[in-house]
Amino acid sequence: MKNSMTDYLKHKIELGDSEFAHVFDELTFWSSRFGQLLFDRIEIRPRLSILDVGCASGFPLFELANVFGQSCRITGLDIWSEALKRAERKRKFYDPPNVALVEADGAHQPFHDATFDLLVSNLGVNNWADPQAVLAECHRVARPDARLVLTTNVKGHYSEFYELFREALRELNRPEQLEKLEAHEAHRGTKEAICNLLQKTGWKSVRIVEESFSMRFADGGALFNHSLTRIGFLDGWRSIVDANEEIMVFEIIEKKLNEVARAVGELRMSVPMLYLEAEKQM
Repeated sequence: MKNSMTDYLKHKIELGDSEFAHVFDELTFWSSRFGQLLFDRIEIRPRLSILDVGCASGFPLFELANVFGQSCRITGLDIWSEALKRAERKRKFYDPPNVALVEADGAHQPFHDATFDLLVSNLGVNNWADPQAVLAECHRVARPDARLVLTTNVKGHYSEFYELFREALRELNRPEQLEKLEAHEAHRGTKEAICNLLQKTGWKSVRIVEESFSMRFADGGALFNHSLTRIGFLDGWRSIVDANEEIMVFEIIEKKLNEVARAVGELRMSVPMLYLEAEKQM
């Protein structure tokens, strides 16, 4: 049945609805900044088949559906079943006619060849176990004139923190741990490395935008206790040092962070952002 132009008038959201509290959640400051970069730059066109690779609980999936409109079909793909359950709850509540959800590995996508016109991933590249396999699969399911749009944080992320981490390890004379720290910091890759990876998997970079923002904290304790740190970064940092020394090392780092905060009034951590748009090569 064809949608009426005023179907939206039939849907009224009551803030007191208990279900609304279950589907409404706050987007992290971190993700929102990369999302803004994506939506500021992405070309919006009608009648596209769109894939959000790594949609998690629904960002940018539902915003893509909102801004691209009902002439486009948007599919969200993720391997994280619990996040997809939340996304499904949102889908049922908001009832968008153009959104589908699929639970699958981005490296093994259950779609036919040449299915999508546009593929999007916000902060996905650094979280994929095998980025090359995922990008190759994206190339397979992309139509001949398809575009791929990625946002990611590259090397240089929290550079101020890593410098203090290095200082602590030098003072403790831990050369092996210094090597591990350098490797950990470098794992996010560079613009050039990501472009090379795209080329290996059949994509040609056509547009690159580099921006940055700062994460600000009152002191070292605020940084270490921040939910983003605890969920996304802390385990990686802890893997650098020996388990029997981690309390000592992190106390030293926090002390150094606090000294910086007292000297300048706050902590600022740099976050470089990369928006990368590519087209499928045949």
